[in-house]
Amino acid sequence: MKSITEEMRFRQRLCEYAIKNGVTQAARRYHTNRQFVYRQLKKYDGDVRSLALKSRKPHNNPNAHNEEELDLIRRMLKRNGLYGLAEVYVRCKRKGYTRSFGSMCKQIRKRGYIKPKIHRKSYTKYERMDGRYPGDKVQVDIKYVPEECVRFPSYGDRYYQITAIDEYSRKRVLKIVKEKSTYETSKYLLELEKNMGFKINTIQVDNGYEFVNDAEKTNRKTRFQFVAEHLGMKIKRTRPYSPWQNGKVERSHREDGKILYGRKIFRSEKELKTAVKKHMQRYNSTAKISLNFKSPNEIVSEYFSKCNICLDN
Repeated sequence: MKSITEEMRFRQRLCEYAIKNGVTQAARRYHTNRQFVYRQLKKYDGDVRSLALKSRKPHNNPNAHNEEELDLIRRMLKRNGLYGLAEVYVRCKRKGYTRSFGSMCKQIRKRGYIKPKIHRKSYTKYERMDGRYPGDKVQVDIKYVPEECVRFPSYGDRYYQITAIDEYSRKRVLKIVKEKSTYETSKYLLELEKNMGFKINTIQVDNGYEFVNDAEKTNRKTRFQFVAEHLGMKIKRTRPYSPWQNGKVERSHREDGKILYGRKIFRSEKELKTAVKKHMQRYNSTAKISLNFKSPNEIVSEYFSKCNICLDN
């Protein structure tokens, strides 16, 4: 039942006065126009609730999404939703979708195509530093390959994924190894620039023993550090117990678990390495919101094409 408001009581007094003294007198007394009085009299049936304010929302919107657009969003979300809404939006645009990214996201939320995620606010003060060009700053980390997705005899060996991500372009290079050691990470570093496709200036790592030694225990450099110096790369360490400082590579590891390791099982080591390679290629060709709906490969190619134009001029 609708509650009776002061506005409804005012309109009732207006209507009662108009019935007794006429519309013109009511308009003068209540400082309004006769058209307003006529509209209220047309609605008034003796009950104050008949004068309740009604919604002014239009019954239909000529600019609303049609069924073809909604069906396109559903199909692209089903096929590419794991890779993020930016990739869904780019795929929709290739199929003729003309709306904005925010409009697409609004329809996804409104119609319940995906469950909303709760984002916790971080109270940690940390100033993020993005690279200024491809290779300016590359984050490197290593993670375990979950044992539950390895369905072939490993004879006690653990598998690890070494990941490098360029902060400017978000381009990644992945490699599966059997050993968490400076020998494997230094071998990986020797091939990194070739696989990235550009020169690397700074490598950012955590304080794991597979990268660097504890400075409080020894001044000796690891094999990884010697290789980095030989290649002309600077090594920057994150603060102890501060994984968010390597946030881009940590976030990409979470995506690997959701897209790759959480959905597939591997029957051989070759199958594992092939799947990781395909996943890396797909990631580097997937659009990102942070890259203005472009893929890492597109960002790298655009940057170096601009550099070549500048050099020609």
